[in-house]
Amino acid sequence: MENIGFDNTICTALIAAVSACIGALIPCLFSYLGKRQEYKNDRTAKIEEIRREEYRLYIETLQTMINEGNRDNFLALQKSTNRLLLFSGAELSKIINQYYRELIERTNQGNSLSQQEQIQYQTRIFNTMRKELGVDLKELEQIIMVRADF
Repeated sequence: MENIGFDNTICTALIAAVSACIGALIPCLFSYLGKRQEYKNDRTAKIEEIRREEYRLYIETLQTMINEGNRDNFLALQKSTNRLLLFSGAELSKIINQYYRELIERTNQGNSLSQQEQIQYQTRIFNTMRKELGVDLKELEQIIMVRADF
């Protein structure tokens, strides 16, 4: 009979130990999951901030190249395009890559994109940027980034 009491004591002690471990693990698990989600949210916010800045820089660089189409401004557009490819979504990456390749191809042929082709590419770029940034307003039907001579 003493054996039964001993078994009950061990069983009770084991149950208490397992309960204590589970009781200690649950707050740790929730803390870990909360910190993990906080890290993901912070990372997403930081990437979104960088994305917005890169979009702004790209648009400014593009306008500068349109205003003054020289080698330095073209190289600045190339750098801006490469940076933007790091942070843009798949659709925008595809469009700006097509646009850039078209600019290179036409330049190598001694031609340039027509004003209508420029407008079409730039409108697609702007609308896709707006979409990626969550600007769900009516899409721009056409954008005109014309040379600004003052």
